[in-house]
Amino acid sequence: MLDIAQTITDRIISELEKGATPWVKPWKTLRSMPGAGMPFNPLSGTLFRGVNHFWLSMMQGAYSTPYWVTLKQANKVNARIKKDEKGTPIVFWNVHKKESKGANGETVTSAYAFIKHFYVYNVDQCENLVIPAIPQAPEPDFDASPAVMALVDRLALAGGLMHAGDSAYFRPSTDSIVMPPMSAFNSAAHYHATLLHESVHATGHDSRLKRLTPARFGSEEYAYEELVAELGAAMLCAYTGIDGDLRHSGYIESWLKALRNDKKFILSASGKAQSAMDYLTATKQVELEQDEVLAA
Repeated sequence: MLDIAQTITDRIISELEKGATPWVKPWKTLRSMPGAGMPFNPLSGTLFRGVNHFWLSMMQGAYSTPYWVTLKQANKVNARIKKDEKGTPIVFWNVHKKESKGANGETVTSAYAFIKHFYVYNVDQCENLVIPAIPQAPEPDFDASPAVMALVDRLALAGGLMHAGDSAYFRPSTDSIVMPPMSAFNSAAHYHATLLHESVHATGHDSRLKRLTPARFGSEEYAYEELVAELGAAMLCAYTGIDGDLRHSGYIESWLKALRNDKKFILSASGKAQSAMDYLTATKQVELEQDEVLAA
């Protein structure tokens, strides 16, 4: 039986061992209007979230669009999957709740999460499937500044955004983001990508998602938070149409160690990154309806 968590982890480990960060690559070729390069289900109208966002992006190299559907959805609109095409497994989280009687006769509810998987197909693997037109790519002088600053404004930083020195970081004690001036970066895109990275860190502040904990540099906890920020920034770069560099090279070995020790490490970090993106964009979308997933 397929172990979806292990399958995704093994693929990411393989890419990291090559020195690549697989969650960065797809949007270099899929840059278009904000959000248009993100894995999307054109029949349900929803974006794929969390680890599925990155997993499907990694699989997009052979396909011309980031659009994915289930077999049931394709059949429902009289489309079909091409001969010999194989589906891509993706993650579906669910929570099972059980009620029982406590020692004093009271009702006690227990719950545990479990992971299922199901398959989706890229629209290139389908025949007779009518999909919406993909938004046109922006002009080369596309300015992401308003979109990025709107996300930063969402943080309502008590200490604000400051430009000083030659390091970029979020300072929890003052609830502020410190950035070098834009002129210190190779491009405006690199500046904005870095700002998005620090903005994801800022979502973890006690006044927001309460994710940040004191961690020693080089520790697994430190590497975990950096992975959350890296993944969150990658999602936000796709959302805003930015092709900026992300800061990952110093953490690859730490990530590899953690991934080898825990197959759910990437799933957990992806979920936290998705929560950060939800906070910054003030949106939350349902990936697929449960009854549709279970019947797919």
